[in-house]
Amino acid sequence: MKKIITDKQHVAHWILGLMLLAGGNPALYANDSGIRTHNVTRGSLLLKTEVAGQYIPSPLLDTDVTMQISGMVARVRVSQQFRNTGREWAEGVYVFPLPEQAAVDSMRLRIGERVIEGQIKERRQAKRIYQQARRSGKHTSLVEQERPNMFTTSVANIAPGEQVSVEIEYLQTLTYTDNQFSLRFPLAITPRYIPGQAITPLRDAVRFTDNGWARQQPAATTVSVPDAGRITPPVATPAEELVNPVSIDITLAAGFQLAKLSSPYHAIRDQQDAEGVFHITLAEGNVPADRDFELVWKPVAHEAPVAAMFRQRYQDEEYALLMVMPPDIANMKQHVAAREFVFVIDVSGSMSGDSITQAKAALKLALERLTARDRFNIIWFNHGYGSLFPDARIATSFRVTHAKRFVEQLHSSGGTEMQPALKRALTTRNDFNTLRQVIFLTDGAVGNEEQLFKTINTHLGDNRLFTIGIGPAPNSYFMRKAAERGRGTFTYIGNTHEILAKMEPLLLKLSQPALTDLKLILPDSTVVETLPAPLPDLYLGEPVVLAMKADRLPDNLQLQGIFGAMPWQTQVNLSGGQRREGIAAVWAQRKIASFMDQRLAAHDQDERHILRENILQLALKHHLVSKFTSLVAVDITPARHNKPLVSHALKTQLPKGMNYQKVFGMAKTATPAMMHILIGMLLLVLGLVGRQWLNRTGS
Repeated sequence: MKKIITDKQHVAHWILGLMLLAGGNPALYANDSGIRTHNVTRGSLLLKTEVAGQYIPSPLLDTDVTMQISGMVARVRVSQQFRNTGREWAEGVYVFPLPEQAAVDSMRLRIGERVIEGQIKERRQAKRIYQQARRSGKHTSLVEQERPNMFTTSVANIAPGEQVSVEIEYLQTLTYTDNQFSLRFPLAITPRYIPGQAITPLRDAVRFTDNGWARQQPAATTVSVPDAGRITPPVATPAEELVNPVSIDITLAAGFQLAKLSSPYHAIRDQQDAEGVFHITLAEGNVPADRDFELVWKPVAHEAPVAAMFRQRYQDEEYALLMVMPPDIANMKQHVAAREFVFVIDVSGSMSGDSITQAKAALKLALERLTARDRFNIIWFNHGYGSLFPDARIATSFRVTHAKRFVEQLHSSGGTEMQPALKRALTTRNDFNTLRQVIFLTDGAVGNEEQLFKTINTHLGDNRLFTIGIGPAPNSYFMRKAAERGRGTFTYIGNTHEILAKMEPLLLKLSQPALTDLKLILPDSTVVETLPAPLPDLYLGEPVVLAMKADRLPDNLQLQGIFGAMPWQTQVNLSGGQRREGIAAVWAQRKIASFMDQRLAAHDQDERHILRENILQLALKHHLVSKFTSLVAVDITPARHNKPLVSHALKTQLPKGMNYQKVFGMAKTATPAMMHILIGMLLLVLGLVGRQWLNRTGS
């Protein structure tokens, strides 16, 4: 796709380039009669208006995050403050990440002292309500889900100099593995690669570079990513110095004594009160939204949980969240069979900087742990793919050394055509009688998740797929769901300092048999709807986590499975359990995810429609944002009267450590602004020389 730039736009770029070189920081108002400027503060974003060639300051965004953590559930409030620093009435549209398991159930719109509660509506109806309020000049806000881990907030009719706040609340279950709890809050979106050709050509701007990375909003849609424009927010260039500051305040009531409390990617301050509750803040106060936040806490050895259950009675039904740690798996000695490892490493442009360094270090560590009984291969991919060997080979010391040298010379560039490499990793089979484990190292920066999930469903067979999320802001929805469908696990590595700490437990899991064929045995005539269904394989250090719904829960249940070649079972007492608000919403969010999985696999259009209606009704009942429901809030009183409204797609930050040029580069058919500046300088010099020559010749 070509970027069409008029001669007047060329002139605008040249003059702007010269002004920037002279030390200015202008906002542009370019039109047929020339260019006007006014000064703006350093770091302001200048966004295009509905008037051709006109740029004004974008609304600024601050985000405050408050977390209340108790038991296995966190209640999180995200407050986004939109400040209109311009002279026009503004609409802000902001795409932002949330945890992929977030059950978003509340939204409030705050204008001064007024608070408007958001209402859950069918998505198209909510959009119509928002658009009508927008046209009527009323303050209004809309929260929509683009992916389970990606949402959009739209807020309209922000007056010049006004601040409007949108508060979103959600519930999130904690992760417990390897004897420690953790909670991640995503702060950045790694730009998504959009594969395939555009469905319709776009005339006025480059929407993708030649390797498929979205550059501007809205992005072109493709057959495999029809909603590309919804998941590709514009990204600030390094020169724009975008901050989007974030503050985080956490109250942690762990319920047990801690052996460790840390945040691996941010410095924190913590203080414990007399009741043992921790109050945690960021040491720097506000931080840029350029990498994910994670909190990790570990109980002292004698207080490590064996089981935990929380309950809620909601609309005459009983809901429960149950965690059971299989107590004896680690002590059950099993013969470890020979294995075949297929390592798949992402070397696309989004893996530039720290990410490719982390991925290569993690892969080399895994290679060092291979034994002479194992077979292995390495597949790399970006806009193409290739492999170290035609198929898996025995891990001799010579081959392992050769493989490490091969990994060392890999570098990041190009797009992320993930599907061919994934398909090859799952389908290239040998006749060896070995357990085949595919280890996938990537940031998951793709927009065609559904297409990839279908590939896993179709070609998984008896493989096991383990995903390793690399970088400051990986696509955790894709990573976790791919591992779930692949009957493996998801591991997140955010910096090079934790490669050993994260890879060692994973490699230990890969060396041990899994707990498979898990079944839930209930008393006769007891009906309990349990999620996930079916139960997944479990690996060393992982608990069974169940969300349950019933008219009345039984007093006990039994879990059965196979560990290696040996039967395993445990009895769980369901009487008692602590009462917690939000357990019903957690169950509903997981049920919606289950319906979405079924809908993805369905081929019949009527079945897909029925599943859509099931999701819609469940989301409306539990007041949850989903693919088919949104939260909308409208102020009754119109605020804007006969004034134009300027819409802004707020820019996001490139995750820390990523190379902007490696990701976006420059399309071959586009004319770069720097070239405009150089040409402009050349023409200016030629113009001055020509003028002097004309003066000398008397022309």
